[in-house]
Amino acid sequence: MNLDRLRWQFLLFSLCVAVLLAASFLGGGALLAQAYEGHSLPALNRLLGHAGRHPLDFYLDKLHTLLVFGLILWLVLTSTAALALHRLRRPPGPGGDWRDYLIFALYAAAFLCFLAYFGSEESWYRIDQIMAYEGRPPFQHRVLFIFPAQLLQYAMPQLGVIPSFLGAQLLAVLLMLWAVRRLAGLFIRSDLAFVGQALALCMWAPTLNYYTFYDIGIIFVFAFCLYHLLRREWLPYLLMMAVGTFNHEITLFLIVASAFMLLGSMRWRTLAGFLAMQLALYGLVRLLLFYLLPAHQAWEGGKLLFNLHLLQDEPRVLLYSLGPLLLWYVLAATGWRHAPAPLLRCVIILPCLFVMTAVVGQFNESRQFDAFIPVAMALMLCALNARLGAAAVRLPAGEVGWRTAGFLARTPEGKA
Repeated sequence: MNLDRLRWQFLLFSLCVAVLLAASFLGGGALLAQAYEGHSLPALNRLLGHAGRHPLDFYLDKLHTLLVFGLILWLVLTSTAALALHRLRRPPGPGGDWRDYLIFALYAAAFLCFLAYFGSEESWYRIDQIMAYEGRPPFQHRVLFIFPAQLLQYAMPQLGVIPSFLGAQLLAVLLMLWAVRRLAGLFIRSDLAFVGQALALCMWAPTLNYYTFYDIGIIFVFAFCLYHLLRREWLPYLLMMAVGTFNHEITLFLIVASAFMLLGSMRWRTLAGFLAMQLALYGLVRLLLFYLLPAHQAWEGGKLLFNLHLLQDEPRVLLYSLGPLLLWYVLAATGWRHAPAPLLRCVIILPCLFVMTAVVGQFNESRQFDAFIPVAMALMLCALNARLGAAAVRLPAGEVGWRTAGFLARTPEGKA
Protein backbone atom coordinates (compact mmCIF):
# COMPACT_ATOMS: atom_id res chain seq x y z
CA MET A 1 0.00 0.00 0.00
CA ASN A 2 1.43 3.38 -1.05
CA LEU A 3 0.79 5.51 2.03
CA ASP A 4 2.07 8.74 0.48
CA ARG A 5 -0.31 8.47 -2.46
CA LEU A 6 -3.16 7.47 -0.13
CA ARG A 7 -2.45 10.48 2.08
CA TRP A 8 -2.65 12.88 -0.86
CA GLN A 9 -5.82 11.25 -2.15
CA PHE A 10 -7.38 11.55 1.29
CA LEU A 11 -6.35 15.20 1.58
CA LEU A 12 -7.80 16.04 -1.85
CA PHE A 13 -11.05 14.21 -1.13
CA SER A 14 -11.42 15.83 2.28
CA LEU A 15 -10.84 19.31 0.86
CA CYS A 16 -13.38 18.70 -1.93
CA VAL A 17 -16.01 17.62 0.61
CA ALA A 18 -15.21 20.64 2.79
CA VAL A 19 -15.63 23.01 -0.15
CA LEU A 20 -18.89 21.32 -1.14
CA LEU A 21 -20.25 21.59 2.41
CA ALA A 22 -19.21 25.24 2.70
CA ALA A 23 -20.81 26.10 -0.64
CA SER A 24 -23.99 24.27 0.35
CA PHE A 25 -24.21 26.10 3.67
CA LEU A 26 -23.67 29.46 1.98
CA GLY A 27 -25.72 29.07 -1.19
CA GLY A 28 -27.77 25.92 -0.85
CA GLY A 29 -30.80 27.71 0.58
CA ALA A 30 -30.97 30.24 -2.26
CA LEU A 31 -30.58 27.51 -4.87
CA LEU A 32 -33.31 25.45 -3.22
CA ALA A 33 -35.63 28.46 -3.14
CA GLN A 34 -35.10 29.02 -6.87
CA ALA A 35 -35.75 25.33 -7.60
CA TYR A 36 -38.91 25.49 -5.48
CA GLU A 37 -40.18 28.31 -7.69
CA GLY A 38 -39.07 26.52 -10.87
CA HIS A 39 -36.34 29.03 -11.73
CA SER A 40 -33.23 26.89 -11.26
CA LEU A 41 -31.50 24.17 -13.25
CA PRO A 42 -33.93 21.86 -15.10
CA ALA A 43 -32.82 18.82 -13.10
CA LEU A 44 -33.44 20.60 -9.78
CA ASN A 45 -36.74 21.97 -11.04
CA ARG A 46 -37.90 18.45 -11.88
CA LEU A 47 -36.65 17.16 -8.53
CA LEU A 48 -38.91 19.62 -6.70
CA GLY A 49 -41.69 19.51 -9.27
CA HIS A 50 -44.19 18.23 -6.69
CA ALA A 51 -42.86 20.31 -3.81
CA GLY A 52 -46.01 22.41 -3.54
CA ARG A 53 -47.51 20.04 -1.00
CA HIS A 54 -45.01 21.38 1.58
CA PRO A 55 -43.97 24.98 2.29
CA LEU A 56 -40.47 26.14 1.35
CA ASP A 57 -39.38 26.22 4.99
CA PHE A 58 -39.96 22.46 5.17
CA TYR A 59 -37.35 21.82 2.47
CA LEU A 60 -34.94 24.41 3.85
CA ASP A 61 -35.08 22.67 7.23
CA LYS A 62 -34.44 19.30 5.57
CA LEU A 63 -31.46 20.73 3.70
CA HIS A 64 -29.97 22.25 6.84
CA THR A 65 -30.44 19.00 8.74
CA LEU A 66 -28.73 17.03 5.97
CA LEU A 67 -25.82 19.47 5.86
CA VAL A 68 -25.28 19.39 9.63
CA PHE A 69 -25.40 15.59 9.51
CA GLY A 70 -22.81 15.57 6.73
CA LEU A 71 -20.60 18.08 8.54
CA ILE A 72 -20.42 15.96 11.70
CA LEU A 73 -19.64 12.82 9.71
CA TRP A 74 -16.99 14.70 7.71
CA LEU A 75 -15.27 15.82 10.90
CA VAL A 76 -15.36 12.28 12.31
CA LEU A 77 -14.15 10.53 9.16
CA THR A 78 -11.48 13.12 8.37
CA SER A 79 -10.05 12.94 11.90
CA THR A 80 -10.17 9.15 11.86
CA ALA A 81 -8.45 8.84 8.48
CA ALA A 82 -5.79 11.39 9.42
CA LEU A 83 -4.89 9.57 12.64
CA ALA A 84 -4.95 6.17 10.92
CA LEU A 85 -2.58 7.35 8.19
CA HIS A 86 -0.29 8.81 10.86
CA ARG A 87 -0.25 5.52 12.78
CA LEU A 88 0.38 3.46 9.64
CA ARG A 89 3.63 5.30 9.04
CA ARG A 90 5.14 3.86 12.21
CA PRO A 91 5.63 0.31 13.54
CA PRO A 92 2.58 -1.12 15.34
CA GLY A 93 2.59 -0.88 19.10
CA PRO A 94 0.19 -1.80 21.90
CA GLY A 95 0.43 1.56 23.65
CA GLY A 96 -1.52 4.71 22.87
CA ASP A 97 -0.84 8.41 23.25
CA TRP A 98 -2.74 11.65 23.77
CA ARG A 99 -4.29 11.35 20.32
CA ASP A 100 -6.32 8.34 21.49
CA TYR A 101 -7.91 10.44 24.23
CA LEU A 102 -8.54 13.28 21.80
CA ILE A 103 -10.22 11.07 19.21
CA PHE A 104 -12.25 9.38 21.97
CA ALA A 105 -13.51 12.80 23.09
CA LEU A 106 -14.34 13.71 19.48
CA TYR A 107 -16.41 10.57 19.02
CA ALA A 108 -18.25 11.14 22.32
CA ALA A 109 -19.00 14.74 21.31
CA ALA A 110 -20.25 13.57 17.91
CA PHE A 111 -22.60 11.09 19.53
CA LEU A 112 -24.02 13.78 21.80
CA CYS A 113 -24.36 16.23 18.90
CA PHE A 114 -26.33 13.66 16.93
CA LEU A 115 -28.55 12.95 19.94
CA ALA A 116 -29.18 16.60 20.79
CA TYR A 117 -29.67 17.79 17.21
CA PHE A 118 -31.39 14.89 15.47
CA GLY A 119 -33.16 13.07 18.29
CA SER A 120 -36.64 13.97 19.45
CA GLU A 121 -39.08 13.09 22.19
CA GLU A 122 -42.17 11.32 20.83
CA SER A 123 -45.60 10.76 22.33
CA TRP A 124 -45.09 7.01 22.70
CA TYR A 125 -41.79 7.49 24.56
CA ARG A 126 -42.13 10.44 26.93
CA ILE A 127 -38.93 10.78 28.91
CA ASP A 128 -40.71 11.96 32.07
CA GLN A 129 -43.09 8.98 31.95
CA ILE A 130 -40.27 6.53 31.28
CA MET A 131 -38.27 7.92 34.23
CA ALA A 132 -41.37 7.44 36.40
CA TYR A 133 -41.69 3.81 35.15
CA GLU A 134 -45.02 4.61 33.53
CA GLY A 135 -44.10 3.72 29.94
CA ARG A 136 -46.19 1.26 28.02
CA PRO A 137 -44.93 -2.24 27.18
CA PRO A 138 -42.22 -3.07 26.43
CA PHE A 139 -40.50 0.21 27.30
CA GLN A 140 -41.08 0.07 31.06
CA HIS A 141 -38.70 -2.89 31.49
CA ARG A 142 -35.70 -1.24 29.77
CA VAL A 143 -34.44 0.51 32.85
CA LEU A 144 -30.64 0.24 33.04
CA PHE A 145 -29.79 3.77 31.92
CA ILE A 146 -32.83 5.31 33.59
CA PHE A 147 -30.98 5.05 36.92
CA PRO A 148 -28.17 7.52 35.99
CA ALA A 149 -30.79 10.03 34.75
CA GLN A 150 -32.68 9.73 38.03
CA LEU A 151 -29.43 10.17 39.96
CA LEU A 152 -28.68 13.35 38.00
CA GLN A 153 -32.11 14.75 38.79
CA TYR A 154 -31.72 13.86 42.45
CA ALA A 155 -28.31 15.58 42.61
CA MET A 156 -29.53 18.62 40.60
CA PRO A 157 -33.31 19.02 41.07
CA GLN A 158 -33.37 22.04 38.75
CA LEU A 159 -32.22 19.87 35.84
CA GLY A 160 -34.95 19.08 33.33
CA VAL A 161 -35.80 15.60 32.08
CA ILE A 162 -34.14 16.03 28.67
CA PRO A 163 -30.80 17.26 30.10
CA SER A 164 -30.96 14.36 32.58
CA PHE A 165 -31.61 11.97 29.72
CA LEU A 166 -28.67 13.35 27.72
CA GLY A 167 -26.44 13.06 30.79
CA ALA A 168 -27.35 9.41 31.16
CA GLN A 169 -26.74 8.87 27.47
CA LEU A 170 -23.28 10.41 27.83
CA LEU A 171 -22.47 7.60 30.26
CA ALA A 172 -23.86 5.06 27.78
CA VAL A 173 -21.77 6.59 24.98
CA LEU A 174 -18.55 6.48 27.01
CA LEU A 175 -19.13 2.86 27.99
CA MET A 176 -20.04 1.91 24.43
CA LEU A 177 -16.95 3.56 22.93
CA TRP A 178 -14.75 1.79 25.47
CA ALA A 179 -16.33 -1.60 24.79
CA VAL A 180 -16.25 -1.16 21.01
CA ARG A 181 -12.56 -0.25 21.06
CA ARG A 182 -11.72 -3.36 23.09
CA LEU A 183 -13.64 -5.55 20.65
CA ALA A 184 -12.02 -3.82 17.66
CA GLY A 185 -8.59 -4.57 19.10
CA LEU A 186 -9.19 -8.27 18.48
CA PHE A 187 -9.40 -7.76 14.72
CA ILE A 188 -6.95 -4.99 13.87
CA ARG A 189 -3.74 -3.51 15.23
CA SER A 190 -4.37 -2.18 18.72
CA ASP A 191 -3.17 1.30 17.77
CA LEU A 192 -5.81 1.37 14.98
CA ALA A 193 -8.69 0.08 17.11
CA PHE A 194 -10.22 3.59 17.22
CA VAL A 195 -11.34 2.98 13.61
CA GLY A 196 -13.91 0.57 15.04
CA GLN A 197 -15.36 3.38 17.15
CA ALA A 198 -15.74 5.57 14.06
CA LEU A 199 -17.46 2.74 12.17
CA ALA A 200 -19.88 2.16 15.06
CA LEU A 201 -20.72 5.87 15.13
CA CYS A 202 -21.31 6.02 11.38
CA MET A 203 -23.54 2.93 11.44
CA TRP A 204 -25.55 4.16 14.44
CA ALA A 205 -26.11 7.76 13.28
CA PRO A 206 -28.65 7.00 10.48
CA THR A 207 -30.66 4.80 12.86
CA LEU A 208 -31.33 7.68 15.26
CA ASN A 209 -34.94 8.74 15.21
CA TYR A 210 -36.41 9.38 18.64
CA TYR A 211 -34.97 9.36 22.14
CA THR A 212 -34.66 6.06 23.96
CA PHE A 213 -32.68 5.13 27.05
CA TYR A 214 -31.55 1.78 25.65
CA ASP A 215 -30.34 1.95 22.02
CA ILE A 216 -26.75 3.01 22.70
CA GLY A 217 -26.74 0.67 25.69
CA ILE A 218 -27.52 -2.23 23.36
CA ILE A 219 -24.32 -1.58 21.39
CA PHE A 220 -22.35 -1.37 24.64
CA VAL A 221 -23.75 -4.61 26.03
CA PHE A 222 -23.27 -6.59 22.82
CA ALA A 223 -19.74 -5.27 22.24
CA PHE A 224 -18.76 -6.06 25.84
CA CYS A 225 -20.30 -9.53 25.82
CA LEU A 226 -18.95 -10.53 22.41
CA TYR A 227 -15.46 -9.44 23.44
CA HIS A 228 -15.47 -11.72 26.48
CA LEU A 229 -17.31 -14.50 24.68
CA LEU A 230 -14.69 -14.55 21.91
CA ARG A 231 -11.98 -14.74 24.55
CA ARG A 232 -13.89 -17.38 26.53
CA GLU A 233 -13.95 -15.28 29.66
CA TRP A 234 -17.18 -16.59 31.11
CA LEU A 235 -17.67 -14.60 34.32
CA PRO A 236 -17.65 -11.06 32.85
CA TYR A 237 -19.75 -12.31 29.95
CA LEU A 238 -22.40 -13.82 32.22
CA LEU A 239 -22.49 -10.79 34.51
CA MET A 240 -22.94 -8.35 31.63
CA MET A 241 -25.48 -10.57 29.90
CA ALA A 242 -27.58 -10.46 33.06
CA VAL A 243 -27.07 -6.72 33.66
CA GLY A 244 -27.72 -5.98 29.99
CA THR A 245 -31.12 -7.66 30.23
CA PHE A 246 -32.16 -4.73 32.44
CA ASN A 247 -31.38 -2.55 29.42
CA HIS A 248 -33.16 -4.63 26.76
CA GLU A 249 -34.55 -8.13 26.53
CA ILE A 250 -32.70 -8.56 23.24
CA THR A 251 -29.79 -10.09 25.19
CA LEU A 252 -31.57 -13.38 24.51
CA PHE A 253 -29.80 -13.35 21.14
CA LEU A 254 -26.43 -13.37 22.88
CA ILE A 255 -27.37 -16.81 24.18
CA VAL A 256 -28.14 -17.91 20.62
CA ALA A 257 -24.81 -16.47 19.44
CA SER A 258 -22.91 -18.25 22.21
CA ALA A 259 -24.52 -21.58 21.24
CA PHE A 260 -23.48 -21.17 17.59
CA MET A 261 -20.01 -19.92 18.49
CA LEU A 262 -19.16 -22.73 20.91
CA LEU A 263 -20.80 -25.56 19.01
CA GLY A 264 -18.11 -28.07 18.09
CA SER A 265 -15.45 -26.51 20.30
CA MET A 266 -17.04 -27.41 23.63
CA ARG A 267 -18.31 -30.74 24.90
CA TRP A 268 -22.08 -31.18 24.53
CA ARG A 269 -22.67 -31.52 28.27
CA THR A 270 -20.58 -28.47 29.08
CA LEU A 271 -22.27 -26.43 26.35
CA ALA A 272 -25.74 -27.49 27.55
CA GLY A 273 -24.86 -26.46 31.10
CA PHE A 274 -23.50 -23.11 29.93
CA LEU A 275 -26.63 -22.38 27.90
CA ALA A 276 -28.88 -23.46 30.78
CA MET A 277 -27.02 -21.08 33.11
CA GLN A 278 -27.52 -18.20 30.68
CA LEU A 279 -31.21 -18.97 30.23
CA ALA A 280 -31.64 -19.17 34.01
CA LEU A 281 -30.00 -15.78 34.50
CA TYR A 282 -32.03 -14.26 31.69
CA GLY A 283 -35.27 -15.74 33.03
CA LEU A 284 -34.58 -14.53 36.58
CA VAL A 285 -33.97 -10.96 35.40
CA ARG A 286 -37.14 -10.96 33.30
CA LEU A 287 -39.20 -12.39 36.17
CA LEU A 288 -37.77 -9.76 38.52
CA LEU A 289 -38.71 -6.98 36.11
CA PHE A 290 -42.26 -8.26 35.73
CA TYR A 291 -42.52 -8.59 39.52
CA LEU A 292 -41.24 -5.09 40.28
CA LEU A 293 -42.88 -3.43 37.27
CA PRO A 294 -46.04 -5.44 36.48
CA ALA A 295 -47.18 -5.35 32.86
CA HIS A 296 -50.13 -6.92 31.11
CA GLN A 297 -48.00 -7.89 28.10
CA ALA A 298 -44.35 -8.20 27.11
CA TRP A 299 -44.64 -6.35 23.79
CA GLU A 300 -47.12 -4.59 21.54
CA GLY A 301 -49.19 -6.69 19.16
CA GLY A 302 -50.10 -6.13 15.53
CA LYS A 303 -46.54 -5.55 14.32
CA LEU A 304 -46.54 -8.35 11.74
CA LEU A 305 -49.53 -6.85 9.92
CA PHE A 306 -47.96 -3.40 10.16
CA ASN A 307 -44.74 -4.65 8.56
CA LEU A 308 -46.66 -6.40 5.80
CA HIS A 309 -48.45 -3.13 5.14
CA LEU A 310 -45.09 -1.35 4.86
CA LEU A 311 -43.77 -3.96 2.45
CA GLN A 312 -46.85 -3.87 0.25
CA ASP A 313 -47.92 -0.21 0.33
CA GLU A 314 -44.92 1.85 1.45
CA PRO A 315 -41.72 0.26 0.11
CA ARG A 316 -40.11 3.71 -0.17
CA VAL A 317 -40.31 4.09 3.62
CA LEU A 318 -38.47 0.77 4.01
CA LEU A 319 -35.82 1.87 1.52
CA TYR A 320 -35.19 5.14 3.35
CA SER A 321 -34.99 3.34 6.68
CA LEU A 322 -32.96 0.26 5.80
CA GLY A 323 -30.97 1.53 2.80
CA PRO A 324 -28.03 2.96 4.80
CA LEU A 325 -27.82 -0.23 6.87
CA LEU A 326 -27.74 -2.39 3.75
CA LEU A 327 -24.81 -0.37 2.42
CA TRP A 328 -22.91 -0.96 5.65
CA TYR A 329 -23.74 -4.66 5.53
CA VAL A 330 -22.34 -4.85 1.99
CA LEU A 331 -19.10 -3.38 3.32
CA ALA A 332 -19.16 -5.82 6.23
CA ALA A 333 -19.55 -8.72 3.80
CA THR A 334 -16.14 -7.89 2.32
CA GLY A 335 -14.60 -9.11 5.57
CA TRP A 336 -16.30 -12.50 5.46
CA ARG A 337 -13.40 -14.47 4.00
CA HIS A 338 -10.90 -12.78 6.31
CA ALA A 339 -12.84 -13.21 9.57
CA PRO A 340 -12.19 -15.98 12.11
CA ALA A 341 -14.87 -18.68 12.39
CA PRO A 342 -16.19 -17.61 15.85
CA LEU A 343 -16.91 -14.11 14.54
CA LEU A 344 -18.67 -15.52 11.48
CA ARG A 345 -20.91 -17.54 13.75
CA CYS A 346 -21.94 -14.34 15.52
CA VAL A 347 -23.67 -13.29 12.29
CA ILE A 348 -26.59 -15.44 13.52
CA ILE A 349 -27.57 -12.32 15.48
CA LEU A 350 -28.73 -10.65 12.25
CA PRO A 351 -31.45 -13.19 11.27
CA CYS A 352 -32.56 -13.22 14.92
CA LEU A 353 -33.01 -9.45 14.75
CA PHE A 354 -34.84 -9.75 11.44
CA VAL A 355 -37.35 -12.25 12.83
CA MET A 356 -37.82 -10.20 16.00
CA THR A 357 -38.43 -7.03 13.98
CA ALA A 358 -40.92 -8.79 11.73
CA VAL A 359 -42.95 -10.14 14.65
CA VAL A 360 -42.71 -7.51 17.40
CA GLY A 361 -40.84 -4.56 15.85
CA GLN A 362 -41.13 -2.18 12.92
CA PHE A 363 -38.98 -2.28 9.79
CA ASN A 364 -39.33 1.48 9.35
CA GLU A 365 -37.08 1.85 12.42
CA SER A 366 -33.55 0.78 11.51
CA ARG A 367 -32.58 1.10 15.18
CA GLN A 368 -34.02 -2.40 15.56
CA PHE A 369 -30.70 -3.69 14.19
CA ASP A 370 -28.34 -1.78 16.51
CA ALA A 371 -27.29 -5.02 18.22
CA PHE A 372 -25.57 -6.15 15.01
CA ILE A 373 -23.35 -3.05 14.84
CA PRO A 374 -20.45 -4.64 16.82
CA VAL A 375 -20.43 -7.69 14.53
CA ALA A 376 -20.61 -5.63 11.33
CA MET A 377 -17.85 -3.38 12.66
CA ALA A 378 -15.62 -6.37 13.41
CA LEU A 379 -16.18 -7.79 9.91
CA MET A 380 -15.21 -4.49 8.30
CA LEU A 381 -12.08 -4.35 10.43
CA CYS A 382 -11.16 -7.87 9.26
CA ALA A 383 -11.37 -6.63 5.66
CA LEU A 384 -9.34 -3.53 6.48
CA ASN A 385 -6.75 -5.55 8.36
CA ALA A 386 -6.33 -7.88 5.38
CA ARG A 387 -5.98 -4.86 3.12
CA LEU A 388 -3.23 -3.49 5.33
CA GLY A 389 -1.47 -6.86 5.27
CA ALA A 390 -0.53 -6.70 8.94
CA ALA A 391 -1.07 -9.07 11.84
CA ALA A 392 -4.22 -8.30 13.77
CA VAL A 393 -2.59 -8.00 17.18
CA ARG A 394 0.97 -8.85 18.13
CA LEU A 395 1.43 -7.88 21.75
CA PRO A 396 4.46 -8.40 23.98
CA ALA A 397 4.52 -11.19 26.53
CA GLY A 398 2.32 -10.63 29.54
CA GLU A 399 -0.48 -8.91 27.61
CA VAL A 400 -3.53 -10.58 26.18
CA GLY A 401 -4.89 -10.37 22.68
CA TRP A 402 -5.43 -13.06 20.09
CA ARG A 403 -2.99 -15.20 22.02
CA THR A 404 -5.33 -15.91 24.95
CA ALA A 405 -8.16 -16.74 22.56
CA GLY A 406 -6.20 -18.95 20.22
CA PHE A 407 -9.32 -20.62 18.87
CA LEU A 408 -10.10 -17.35 17.06
CA ALA A 409 -7.36 -17.67 14.50
CA ARG A 410 -3.79 -18.13 15.59
CA THR A 411 -1.35 -17.28 18.33
CA PRO A 412 1.41 -14.71 17.80
CA GLU A 413 3.75 -17.60 17.12
CA GLY A 414 1.41 -18.79 14.35
CA LYS A 415 0.15 -21.88 16.20
CA ALA A 416 -3.52 -22.63 16.62
